[in-house]
Amino acid sequence: MLATIVHQSVELVKFIGALKLNLKSAPLQHVTNVADALVVASERRKKTLSALNRQQVEPSTDEFALADSFRQSPWQAEDARHQALLFLVKSAIDLARKLKLDKLIWVSFDDSLCEKDSATEQLEAVDWHHDHTARGKRQASYKKGSVYILCRLHIGFIEFTINWRLYLREKTVRQINKGRAPSARVKYFSKTDLALAMLAEVQPLLPDDFKVSVLFDSWYASHEIIGYVHNQGWEAIGGLKANRTLNAKQVKQHFKQQRPKTQARRVRVTSAGGKVKTYWVYVLIGRLSKLPFDVCVLISLRHPGDKSPAYFFCTDLSLTPRQILEGYGHRWPCEVDNFYLKVQLGLADYQMQKLEGILRWHAVVFLTLNYLQWRRVQVLAQPEPEDHPNLADIIETHRQEHIREWVKAVAEYAIRTGSVKRVLRRFAQPAPD
Repeated sequence: MLATIVHQSVELVKFIGALKLNLKSAPLQHVTNVADALVVASERRKKTLSALNRQQVEPSTDEFALADSFRQSPWQAEDARHQALLFLVKSAIDLARKLKLDKLIWVSFDDSLCEKDSATEQLEAVDWHHDHTARGKRQASYKKGSVYILCRLHIGFIEFTINWRLYLREKTVRQINKGRAPSARVKYFSKTDLALAMLAEVQPLLPDDFKVSVLFDSWYASHEIIGYVHNQGWEAIGGLKANRTLNAKQVKQHFKQQRPKTQARRVRVTSAGGKVKTYWVYVLIGRLSKLPFDVCVLISLRHPGDKSPAYFFCTDLSLTPRQILEGYGHRWPCEVDNFYLKVQLGLADYQMQKLEGILRWHAVVFLTLNYLQWRRVQVLAQPEPEDHPNLADIIETHRQEHIREWVKAVAEYAIRTGSVKRVLRRFAQPAPD
């Protein structure tokens, strides 16, 4: 395996510096080196700390010191997460004002399961979780791993993952707290609690002159979350489960009654990817259980004969069905984030046993994703951008920058030493076991 990182990425150092992380020199170097290596490393390999360290031509530290920076370093993942939130939201708002983008902020959140091998033991954040994406008998409904919730902010072309939280089952929290001193014990928070906490953190950072719409799927469409969003003067668009009550009747019962009597509206929707799809929609207005205000509910069919519709709601009664469905489509980038976090950046590849180390790993991985998003926005913010890159393009750009530095360094070292063996000894590393 070639060790391709000669120097830290200039752009990554610039981004990390802008966050103003409360880190001393050594842990800051570790965070930057790991983030750099996460982007460079092949998506086909596990992102263990030892493998990432071998990406450096001249590692700044040994593997044990690097591991200790995650396992027992005094720096806190919470601090890094909060600093990233402050920087990204401010950057997004300032840039939107500068470019005079539409004053519409989309805030979306979603959870996802980072799967680990079923034989995994002794990792405090790992437990069995219900996988609500599993379909059919061949897919297990419960999988071993860890679950995180992410929160995104979207203004025009500006897209940042601004917040994240690790979700722990109540049983998992009790297990972690066994043997811990009272001051070191972990508190249990439900997914609803965590979503509300993330919304509360972003709320004071959003300006009053922007319209805010919050997006989430049916798993988060609780009266607590919808009520909180409404009380901030924001709007909510989300999925609904078929058994939710609207006007004292389950929405699936409304569908059964509407279908023989009323013809569904034909709605053409442009997806986030630019594709146009047609749906047939029933529109209802009323009150969901435990909410003191009216909402619009859509019963959406893929075709006129569809007997398994999807259900959506919106608190903004002025929006058309097309606007509601297209608005909900702004949640799709959450799935893109999940792909890069898991496949490219190795979110599930941690080997730390203690929760605090796992949280530090999550923090570095999410900061790495933030860096890629930040570089993409910098390109798109140019007056006349030559291209419109996705995150894969940004990853390739980052890698090519390192390759150019590497080729230059190899050539200079070969000329200076005149020894192929010395070149190989310095710039090549043995393949991992």
